[in-house]
Amino acid sequence: MTSSKIRKTSTATTAIKSNGSKIKGIIFDFDGVLSSFHARIGWPITSAAIRVKPDISREQITDMALSVLTMLSSIDEDSSKTTILKYIFGVGKKFGMSNFQTLKYMITLTIIYRKNRKTVVPNIGVREVLREILAQDYKLILLTNTSQGIIDIAKEKIPEINEFDLILTRDDVKVLKPNAIGLIKAMEVLGLEADEVITIGDQASDIIAGKRAGTMTVAVNDEIMDFAKQLLRDENPDFIIRDLRQLPNLLIFLRDCIIEDIRTTIDLTEKPFPEDFNTIEKNSNPSP
Repeated sequence: MTSSKIRKTSTATTAIKSNGSKIKGIIFDFDGVLSSFHARIGWPITSAAIRVKPDISREQITDMALSVLTMLSSIDEDSSKTTILKYIFGVGKKFGMSNFQTLKYMITLTIIYRKNRKTVVPNIGVREVLREILAQDYKLILLTNTSQGIIDIAKEKIPEINEFDLILTRDDVKVLKPNAIGLIKAMEVLGLEADEVITIGDQASDIIAGKRAGTMTVAVNDEIMDFAKQLLRDENPDFIIRDLRQLPNLLIFLRDCIIEDIRTTIDLTEKPFPEDFNTIEKNSNPSP
């Protein structure tokens, strides 16, 4: 694989390509990006596992969570309920659960999730970042697999959502991510081209949808979900950030720099933005 080069734009240099992909729109996922994934979804997964199998280890819970996330990323319009149930029972068997325990886990998880599903906890710094971005000339879209009812609650906890240009929930788009229909619909409504848009999500399904729609992709991987980073890496997002507090600098970076040849993920959770954008080479192993 060849190296990718990132260079600062300059009106005095003709060798650098014109910025035909300047970002005009940002598509946000909800859980894990704007609101805490762990508080609303992660905790029910963990709590149900402990109640059904008290001797389950932390490592097994982590592995189980990874299995569930993998399943969520693979569900599409062709996935039948039977296929999903088979997958869930396969996960239960993998972690030493009998069919009865797996069924009990599914029921317990459903009960806990239903009690907890209206819990909306804004991620740290989200409101401040949204206010900063709303003051600039970006079109903001919220595209989520969650329901409109949850987003109505979120509007009270994160009132900046009320100022978004477009909100699409699973009540508006019947085919969920990783299908790209919702992204394509959002871009059509707001008159955006794919190369003018960033898709930001915390699940592999978000990145897959963004890639299918042709947008730039940014994966959010906070410290609690660090165990799932490889799932995101496998989908080759353009960037990985720790949380939305890194987004303003990333937008400045994309405004001032042209990425001429990016073929590998730039992981901003492992190293900060460089102070000098003049010439940066991201080296990797050469293609065979």
